[in-house]
Amino acid sequence: MSSRLFTRLYHPNMLEHAIPKVIKPLTYGADSVQYKVLSNTIKNHVPSQGFNERAIVQSLNELGLGSSYLSVLGSANSPSFFNVSPAVQELVKFHLVTKRTQLINELPLDTDKPLPDLETLFLRRLQLNQSVAPHLSQMLSIMSIPGEFMVQTALPELHRLTDDMIFYSNETDNHDFAWYSKRLAISTAYVSSELFMAQDKSHNFSETMEFAQSRLENVKKMGKMYNNTEEYLWFTLLSSINLVKSQLTRG
Repeated sequence: MSSRLFTRLYHPNMLEHAIPKVIKPLTYGADSVQYKVLSNTIKNHVPSQGFNERAIVQSLNELGLGSSYLSVLGSANSPSFFNVSPAVQELVKFHLVTKRTQLINELPLDTDKPLPDLETLFLRRLQLNQSVAPHLSQMLSIMSIPGEFMVQTALPELHRLTDDMIFYSNETDNHDFAWYSKRLAISTAYVSSELFMAQDKSHNFSETMEFAQSRLENVKKMGKMYNNTEEYLWFTLLSSINLVKSQLTRG
């Protein structure tokens, strides 16, 4: 069996790894009612309705369940905030966790085949958003609301994704303070690419893929030029936000 399946010794928390029955930080397995409802919602109703209770209720009705089940779906999350219910928070969490897991499950980890490069995994993760692309701005808005959900779910899950993409690629890694700055830079590039994707009307999101490639290339170039970590992180964050704003307002 390939050593890629074993736990990363440098990683701070073993609970971040998928286990057979429950994919952390979800608290239920794939055979549960919660999983079936949320999976059906993401597949059949979020593409047309967005990340909201209406999509979940439609899924509940389709599966023969009552709307009272909403309280069960979101029981693990913080109370409603800015009109975002705990059930909708769970829907966003479910999308983030299951797509991250799908990305890794597609890899031939039990073989000796070479690892993909970081760009391949980065673009593949964006491709997994295609069905919900028009609603990515809404999802990111929910993730960025200050509070418990952002601190305990949204940001940690974003960094789990970045960490997985680096670990399961052939990307050169290191164990000093740059380990953190590199992940933050890639996380910023990923979020800016999702923002771009939300407005992209090109065929098969080709412009999003080009934008994402340019962001990754910029991270690599700037990482070599900036030795001061704080300066580098501020540059990456501000340049990503400014560039995506300019790209979204073109034409």
